[in-house]
Amino acid sequence: MDFSQILYDKSGGVATITFNRPSRLNAFTWTIHREMREAALDADRDDSIGAIVVTGAGKSFCAGLDVEDLRTISQGGKEAKAGMPEERQAMFVYLTELKKPVIGALNGHSVGIGMSLTLYFDIRIAAESAKLSAIFVQRGLAPEIGALWILPRLIGFAPALEMALTGRMVGAREALELKLVHRVVPDDQLVTSAQALARDIATKCSPLGVAEAKRSFYRHQTMELAAALTDNEATSRKMNKSEDFKEALKAFAEKRAPRFKGR
Repeated sequence: MDFSQILYDKSGGVATITFNRPSRLNAFTWTIHREMREAALDADRDDSIGAIVVTGAGKSFCAGLDVEDLRTISQGGKEAKAGMPEERQAMFVYLTELKKPVIGALNGHSVGIGMSLTLYFDIRIAAESAKLSAIFVQRGLAPEIGALWILPRLIGFAPALEMALTGRMVGAREALELKLVHRVVPDDQLVTSAQALARDIATKCSPLGVAEAKRSFYRHQTMELAAALTDNEATSRKMNKSEDFKEALKAFAEKRAPRFKGR
């Protein structure tokens, strides 16, 4: 697979996608979007991969939409519009529909669309120096790509509204307090920490269990309780008959680590 704006590596059960425009602080382009999607879907199909890490090369994770694309869009140009996905507002939803967990390793700035993207990761780990901002209102825009639906569900109504209305930068420690990120680690340990967590999932957890847990979690957020319970029961019946569950019981009895097959 040939990519021009990302790096893609698969090793030790982990797929790592790295935005690779460091001279532009990994400013977001539709090429990055297409390449990230292609790599993520490839990792999701690969039975040897248990989790996906997404990070940025250089000083920033993603400094927002590339200014050249912004300028072209504002002038009604055809080039940027031609590169946009048809369903732009739903462009990151596929990340929640992958069977494999997606872990964001956030270095430097995650701004604008760069922050909106992080909201679709299942787990977010931030470097000590990381900063996040829904900066849209400072650029003559309003938050988009589903940020206003997800953000209050992650951190609560009041802090989400304040971030949306001010566009201010939120440092890593405050992001952790807000529960916008799950962990904060030293800058030089960011990618290794994210990959270690991904490797734990890949080696210790049932691929079938992880996939069903992720699917159910996202699906149940928009369900009534009764419907969620019905869906949960169907999932439980399926899991109780799975080879992974039988292997877990056998491994426990034999006092060894289970060897899951994802079936």
